[in-house]
Amino acid sequence: MVRSSHLVFYGIKVPVKIKLEWRKTVRYSIAKKSVNILLPKFYTKVQIISEFEKLKLWCNKQFISDPSLLERFRAITYENNSIFNIYDQDFRLKISNEERKTCSAHIGKHKDVIIKCPNNIDNHTQNRLVGMVISRVFSNYFQKDIETRVNYYNQKYFQEEIEAIRLKNNQSNWGSCSTKRNINLSSRLLFAPRDVLDYVIIHELSHLKEMNHSPRFWKIVSDVMPEYEEKEVWLTNYGNTLRF
Repeated sequence: MVRSSHLVFYGIKVPVKIKLEWRKTVRYSIAKKSVNILLPKFYTKVQIISEFEKLKLWCNKQFISDPSLLERFRAITYENNSIFNIYDQDFRLKISNEERKTCSAHIGKHKDVIIKCPNNIDNHTQNRLVGMVISRVFSNYFQKDIETRVNYYNQKYFQEEIEAIRLKNNQSNWGSCSTKRNINLSSRLLFAPRDVLDYVIIHELSHLKEMNHSPRFWKIVSDVMPEYEEKEVWLTNYGNTLRF
């Protein structure tokens, strides 16, 4: 059984997932989209409330120790006429509300991003919907640029066959390479420094030669990008800032 709640730390709303399962111990964790607490299934309501209070104190200590953990939950606000920078280009957001059920977006003249949202939705919901639709719009807009970049590195260093190159708002990883030779990249990398994006591309292209993370695989990566570890450190430290 999973229950949802939330906590607020320093003005930032943090989703909480409470999961009751067959276990003897309590476990807290901070994931990318929520704080999670695992509780024994036999816990009473009073015990659950008690653990929830303990969770607040535990989270506060974690957020003080590492502020970046809290920053991942800070809501992104999209405002009408604001400038949105992505892939080193500026776009102006044109947001309007009208009688409709869904949120839509497209890129018009002069790099205006035309966004239409339903009436009568709260700001939190609107920002979430805007993030979803513009992630798809920018994935399509920059698809050719990313394909060109992937093909450049492939032709120069790998000379491997690629079935498809896909750009999507993946949250679980920065990229992947399937056994069908599809290269998948997270559209969140459009916010990253160009050398970090290049590292992820090289990483996934290396999997076309070695479908694992063996020493042989890392040798392939380092031969192309000797300083690749610096890019991994950057993603670890700042990757949570790359989001729609």
